[in-house]
Amino acid sequence: MFLGKVVGSVWSTKKTDNLNNLRFLLIHPINLNKQPLTDVVVVADILGAGIGEIVICAYGHAARKAINPEDPSSLSLEAAVVGIVDKMDVDDSSEINK
Repeated sequence: MFLGKVVGSVWSTKKTDNLNNLRFLLIHPINLNKQPLTDVVVVADILGAGIGEIVICAYGHAARKAINPEDPSSLSLEAAVVGIVDKMDVDDSSEINK
């Protein structure tokens, strides 16, 4: 899993049938200093996250299971929002942040 900031939406009128009715977001993964990295990831979102929010995202099977618990293998996606962060506390004095 990773933390990311929602920076936009992706609109696609033509996509595979198993992705119909899914909303897609552009996510900038963030590091522990709460700074966005340079990569952007497209993720499925069923929770209704909005631009500027920090979200928890899952990859692979965990992402597909979060979207369709009964049949995760039926989805053609690699990443999904699995949580919207209300608050994030990071110890600024820890070695990992230096």
